[in-house]
Amino acid sequence: MKILGRSKLITPVIIRTLKTHPVILALIALFAMFSVLYPERFLTPLNFSTILRQFVTLTLFALGPSIVVVTGMLDLSYVGIWMLGGILVWLLMPILGIFSILVIPLLGLATGLIIGVIQVKARIPSFILTLSLLVTYWGLTATLSGGYPRPVREYEFITAPLIRYLPTAFLWSIPIIIAAVFIMKRTRIGTYLYAIGSNEEGAQLAGINVDTYKIVAFTLSGLFTGIGSIILFQHLGGAAPVELNLNTVVWPLVAMVLGGTPLVGGSGGPQRTILGALTFAVVYRGLLLSLLHPEVIQLLVGLLLIVSIVVGARGLKGVTIT
Repeated sequence: MKILGRSKLITPVIIRTLKTHPVILALIALFAMFSVLYPERFLTPLNFSTILRQFVTLTLFALGPSIVVVTGMLDLSYVGIWMLGGILVWLLMPILGIFSILVIPLLGLATGLIIGVIQVKARIPSFILTLSLLVTYWGLTATLSGGYPRPVREYEFITAPLIRYLPTAFLWSIPIIIAAVFIMKRTRIGTYLYAIGSNEEGAQLAGINVDTYKIVAFTLSGLFTGIGSIILFQHLGGAAPVELNLNTVVWPLVAMVLGGTPLVGGSGGPQRTILGALTFAVVYRGLLLSLLHPEVIQLLVGLLLIVSIVVGARGLKGVTIT
């Protein structure tokens, strides 16, 4: 009788969770499909390790910006912070030694604060503002590096293997994910940011200082991007890249939208971004195992983004993104 009683309590919780996070169903279906299609290649420890590695990359890039998206704005500066931060580490290494890596979160914090202030004061659309900053940081990185990638061989300990087939970067990312989710789900900051994204005028009338919390959202985004980029710096090769890869910009957006964070704001957030990142990693890995042509895979990823945006924006017509 006790078992039956517990099952009656658990079943509604599961149904409610699946309704709230439909991406979980998609993740289960995709995992099952690829397991059946490519059992000898998909169901291997090495493949699972590869999926986790891509999950870490997507999550650490998308985690901070997903805080901003909740308010109905966009932050595309994450790749720029990672790139410029990497070259600053290389430049400062002779002076600060191993502590030069701390320049990346400081850069992220300053960048987020500056973006937030400019957006609030000048009312420049956040998409244009942060995209312009991304291009500026890319240009600065290429200029400071002399046009060549600059490796730094002091941070191998960050990704040194601890558990076989389990990327160490994944272990480092766990506390960062927990902190982001806690802020958005358990603090006044998160409550106010959701309120702003749902109804900015209503939030203003309720006594929320909308401009201040918009600045807070961008500052948190920059800070989380900077902290995550400490891990990403070594996770992605331990060098400052000089070429801007469009996939690095677009894929975190796919993870956010796929996870259920609509670009018009008001819902979603980091907790859904991690589900979207995992789902995207499974999809992309499965497509690679299918041996499709790279251009076809890019096309499918683009279609996935379009479908995710359409589904996420359903019923939200008339809402504008600032």
